[in-house]
Amino acid sequence: MKSMKLMAERLGRPAMWIASAQKRFGLPVLESYSQGYESFLRKILHLRVLGVSEETLREFWAVEQKLIEVLHLDPQSSPTWLVDACAFGADPDRRLLLSNIDLGFILPATELQIGLNFATSSQELFAGKEMGEDALRLISDYPTRLAAIRSTVASESRILRDALKWGKEL
Repeated sequence: MKSMKLMAERLGRPAMWIASAQKRFGLPVLESYSQGYESFLRKILHLRVLGVSEETLREFWAVEQKLIEVLHLDPQSSPTWLVDACAFGADPDRRLLLSNIDLGFILPATELQIGLNFATSSQELFAGKEMGEDALRLISDYPTRLAAIRSTVASESRILRDALKWGKEL
């Protein structure tokens, strides 16, 4: 566990940047932070440097959160459970990009057995599908959004490499 000051030093950003990111991405503010929390912020920072807009990241984060909710992948074992998996190794075929939570299947999934949630929860007035929460729709939409982010990263990576090469000449 590390303080915000140490995390800010390790990320190379001021504490104000972290506080702002916490607010914009709905992350909890704590006394000390886990490795997963820092890894999530580093991922956001790297994607921003690679040209992915913050609006795109926030929308993508909302989609991931909805997927986690609809697929019942939310253990809620700690206040930072949404980002704790970022401390583990990435597997782009099975894990979500930002949260790094394991889906339990390889994307893109064409078949999914839904409705196996054994956790107790409050009853909704309407079924999830009637309220617009269709797991298959979210899962089929996710790879399209991910491909757009990967495309932006690929094109910006080339520009960034050229800029770093040019910067060595200064």
